[in-house]
Amino acid sequence: MPPNRTAKSKPVSSKAELRSSTKTPTPRTKRPGPPRADATTDEALLALDPTYAAAPDMPVSVAERELTSLSRLAHAQQARFSRIGITADKVDLLARFARRLGALEKAWQRARGAVKLTAAQRKLRDEAEALDAKLVAGGRWGCRNDAAAQAELSRIADGSGLADTIQDLRDLVDFWSDHESALGVTDITRKDLERAIALADELAEAAANEASDASAAHALELRNRCFWAADELAKEIREGGRYAFRDQPRITARFVSRYRTSLKRRSRLKATATESVAAPVLGPEA
Repeated sequence: MPPNRTAKSKPVSSKAELRSSTKTPTPRTKRPGPPRADATTDEALLALDPTYAAAPDMPVSVAERELTSLSRLAHAQQARFSRIGITADKVDLLARFARRLGALEKAWQRARGAVKLTAAQRKLRDEAEALDAKLVAGGRWGCRNDAAAQAELSRIADGSGLADTIQDLRDLVDFWSDHESALGVTDITRKDLERAIALADELAEAAANEASDASAAHALELRNRCFWAADELAKEIREGGRYAFRDQPRITARFVSRYRTSLKRRSRLKATATESVAAPVLGPEA
């Protein structure tokens, strides 16, 4: 015979248990995900493609100002930007890039300033800086009514350090070659322009030492990578702004790089002037 099964009696629940069983279950709170990696850190910048280490195509101080201005403009129009897929996080990242670029530029200036120069090189550097200032000041006066020339002088004068001074001298010799007619109202002489070329050549070795210094080279690479990473994001935000406000030309016009727009305008003016000089003079019967 099968064994007898005795039914087990259920224990009577206590009042506390009854109350707890009728409670609504507490919803589980979603745990925050891991923090998003910051694209402005050294690690993130060094992980970018080697092409990001190329030299900037504008003065870094100008780029920093443009990035800061663009981030403020985009932040003010965030509601419309959000509708086209440009989030507040991207706009905030642009502002961080602007601050980071400024900090890296200062670090680069400090690093290259620490590179040792001989007494003779320091003397040549001081002479080069004085001549640089003289050639710029003469251009400010002699070409005071030429807006394109003034913009070119601003581009040349922006920057500091030995490598910039050498490049300034070469650029200023080219500048005065293009504006030779204005030399007569300045105290700049032909010997000054010849000396500018000589100084640039003599200081090339000192500039090479600066570029080969490990600390300076690292600081320069970080600054350059930050510039192009920021520029890439700025390009997206500018294009987004021109799309979002395509029906409002005044606002659309603000989503451009003023520096690059000015360069393009000067290039067109120079090309037009060159074509006018090169074009043959046609007679009345032509």
